[in-house]
Amino acid sequence: MKFYKQSKGDKLICTLCQHYCNIDVGKTGICGVNKNTGERIECLVYGYPAVINIDPVEKKPLYHFLPQTKTLSLGTVGCNFKCSFCQNHGISQEHTINKEKYYSPQDIVLIALNNRCESISYTYNEPTIFYPYIRDIATIAHQNGLKNIFVTNGFESIEVLNDMKGLIDGANVDLKSFDSKYYKKELGGDLEKLKNNLKLFKQLGIWIEVTTLIIPTINDSDEELRKIATFINDELGNTTPWHLSAFHPDYKLLDIPRTSTDLLQTAYNIGKTAGLSYVYMGNAGLPNETCCRSCGEVLLERITYKTTKNNLSNGVSCKKCTSLLDGVFHTKRDMGFAGSFYSKNCDEIKKQFAHFDLMLKNSDFKPPINILPKAIIVPHAGYIYSGFSANVAYSLVTNPKTKRVLLIGPSHRVAFNGASLAMFDRYSTVCGEIKIDLDYGKKLLNNFPFINFNKDAHLEHSTETQSLFIKRTFPNAKIVEIVYGRIEHQELAKVIDFALNDNETFVVISTDLSHFYDKAKAMRLDSICLEAVAKLDLDIWNKGCEACGRVGVKALIEVVLNKGFKSRLLDYRTSADATKDDSRVVGYLSAIIYQNM
Repeated sequence: MKFYKQSKGDKLICTLCQHYCNIDVGKTGICGVNKNTGERIECLVYGYPAVINIDPVEKKPLYHFLPQTKTLSLGTVGCNFKCSFCQNHGISQEHTINKEKYYSPQDIVLIALNNRCESISYTYNEPTIFYPYIRDIATIAHQNGLKNIFVTNGFESIEVLNDMKGLIDGANVDLKSFDSKYYKKELGGDLEKLKNNLKLFKQLGIWIEVTTLIIPTINDSDEELRKIATFINDELGNTTPWHLSAFHPDYKLLDIPRTSTDLLQTAYNIGKTAGLSYVYMGNAGLPNETCCRSCGEVLLERITYKTTKNNLSNGVSCKKCTSLLDGVFHTKRDMGFAGSFYSKNCDEIKKQFAHFDLMLKNSDFKPPINILPKAIIVPHAGYIYSGFSANVAYSLVTNPKTKRVLLIGPSHRVAFNGASLAMFDRYSTVCGEIKIDLDYGKKLLNNFPFINFNKDAHLEHSTETQSLFIKRTFPNAKIVEIVYGRIEHQELAKVIDFALNDNETFVVISTDLSHFYDKAKAMRLDSICLEAVAKLDLDIWNKGCEACGRVGVKALIEVVLNKGFKSRLLDYRTSADATKDDSRVVGYLSAIIYQNM
């Protein structure tokens, strides 16, 4: 996507910020780093950050956005403002670009992942001037489960702001004054455009927190502070956090004293009186409390960037009254099929599992002995159809050494290329949550380029139906969910091979067999699949086995053949066993892959 348009003659208009600079060939705009090359406007700092640091996210400052996590912070030279008090003037007012080392977008994301950051922050100078670079980083960051943060003066162009939707997750926006003349003369901005942008941030669903640096004699009057607080409350909402930052002499403002604690307290009182729920005093070493809006309970307390008290339940709600805290917190993989494929009631699920256990106990099934289970193949239809078959497999694989379960299933709803890994923080089930192994997931994302994170792909029954079995069978293990679209089985085989080299990882492959033939034909087709799985023979499989999860099964067979593992069929049935209708059935298989002990 390009952020410029044609002007008169050879001039081009840069559409990165609200200045909309009309740039001659060979020249740059106000920021000094976006140049008209004659054919396009080139972002000269693309790939050349001037600063890269690992910070607590509270330093941005963001207090309601993934609290107590690390963020990778980066900035370049250049800026579209000229603030006389800039604390980063060494880069923001500099136009000389150090090109000794190039950092590709992939490099930046890898640094964040390797340092266990949960987000990437574009900060230090004004990020909108290097948005083409940010856009490419942010896209890859999202694919790897990282969030993106803008720390900005709020002077983005409308084109950039609209492009941010779904890409930038949070922002801290400076509202430096409420004096239009001061904004134009001293800062080089436009207060009305900034106010409109702040409202657009909210409309686009980007979480924002507002910062005002309080400078004695410049913007510290009660009247101006009241106008800022009222604007935030009335136009952005009373749950928008307002950070009051203490000034210290810097750059060209060396003759103005530091902001006093009393002045910060006055501004704080003004914000609370205006109706704001969250007001914080920063850059002064003072404690800052986040309180529950419903009951007043202290949920978080910080001094500078360190959290000294955490009274949140599940990281998102008040322990006392259960009210949710406003903000962006760790995400969860929500349920989509409770009440259809299985019961919405945990007690009903437990009764159903107990029924499956009793059925198995009263059957003539003889479990294999002296084996070390490595993987299972299980069906994913509604529990009344295929739950017993799946339960046979799960009944054999309890292993206290298992730290994670790699769950692989086909996508039925979303068409896409490759495979998607669920980079949520938690996995919801009707019987409670399962932790997601994000560190292991990041390893997979780094090692296998065909895996990314497609949120929509994970509203998927082929994997969700396994979650309750997994939670019951491996109560202390984490889950790693992969949903695949159009992909060759050899690609998935690489992931399975990686997993099976680790004795702490168990693999679950989800598939149903033939769909909607009469029972006689279904059993003929399914017999091919059964023989192929029993003999671990892909040549047999390719003779006509039909299965929605065929790619996953073929990948597993290829891997276990090379490792010398063995297979045993455990159960086969069709939907007719439940419906008694032989005219249109679906086939179900369960099998176990193991080593002899």
